[in-house]
Amino acid sequence: MIQLLISFTTSSIALLFGHVSLWFILIKLFPVLENFQVILALVLLFLFFSVIISSLLIHKKDGPWSRSYYFLSSFWVGIIVNMFLMGLVIIILKELAAAFAFSLPLSLIKIIFFAGTFLLSALGVYQAFVPKVFSYEVAIKDLPESWHNKTVVQISDVHLGPIHRQKFFNRLLKKIQQLNPEAVFITGDLFDGMKSEFSWVNNFFVELKAPKGIYYSFGNHDLYLGFNRVVNILKDSPITILADKMVVVDGLQIIGINFSFDKNFDLQAAILKQVGYDRQLPSILLFHEPRHVSLAKEAEIDLQLSGHTHNGQLFPFNYIVKLVHGGYGHGLFKDQDFSLIVNRGVGTWGPPMRTSGRGEITKIILKKK
Repeated sequence: MIQLLISFTTSSIALLFGHVSLWFILIKLFPVLENFQVILALVLLFLFFSVIISSLLIHKKDGPWSRSYYFLSSFWVGIIVNMFLMGLVIIILKELAAAFAFSLPLSLIKIIFFAGTFLLSALGVYQAFVPKVFSYEVAIKDLPESWHNKTVVQISDVHLGPIHRQKFFNRLLKKIQQLNPEAVFITGDLFDGMKSEFSWVNNFFVELKAPKGIYYSFGNHDLYLGFNRVVNILKDSPITILADKMVVVDGLQIIGINFSFDKNFDLQAAILKQVGYDRQLPSILLFHEPRHVSLAKEAEIDLQLSGHTHNGQLFPFNYIVKLVHGGYGHGLFKDQDFSLIVNRGVGTWGPPMRTSGRGEITKIILKKK
């Protein structure tokens, strides 16, 4: 609860800063708005509080109206970011024009600002709701023959809740099924954290066929929803929940470690305490956040599957996320016998947009090294 409160407070402060910055940019770009500064400020203040109120409301009451209100206010957050970017583009263009003794017409500024914001937002919606398959090949030392040349699929950060619901989830699982996966790995944040009615989830999971199973580990948003609630939701599904647990499937160790809010969490100890874990046998680790990577290496994990970063979700936050996570923003990373795949996420958190790249379904072809 404390972590959720901190996250909410930080997001609110950043959101307020974004609205204030947008106010200054609009006044600077469009001088005519100087006559309506107070009105513009009140409109932006209303939109700011709408984001806060809708976020609180969706945690208390789930329904068509609250979901619509949340969707529109979250969508507005994405528009703010895109407006901010286009404002910066115009400011740079104006400075360049002044340097060459050229003046940008106000009509051109308006076209660049509004058309650019619209196109960037439209692209963001498309990339958020039409995920792409990203393919990797990973060689694992002493991989059992039954896993060699087999396709497994990883998804992460689906964020089922007020925005991503039945239709999106149905399309997602059908796309996964087309890949004929031997196994499916879900690396956290299957749920967005908002209380809702999720009885429909199991109906879709039952239709997903993976001969060697479907495996799931907890992300931070799953824990916001509640550990016991998630377990109860998935109890009638074919999913194997790996909550700090390990299973051995045809000679391959599959370990799921829950997301931890503890900064001093010892991932290596969590791996090594698994009953029967053998460093010499091939292993796959499901761990939501790409942190403590050095500890996974020390535990001699062969392949770690993570998500959490969303690759920033909105440009240019992908660069910030990459910096915060020590370079592990998204993609495949290799270090001798160790491999790490950071999934961009297939759903969205907050704004239903992705301008830093499309949602990801990860297709992995396992090879014996």
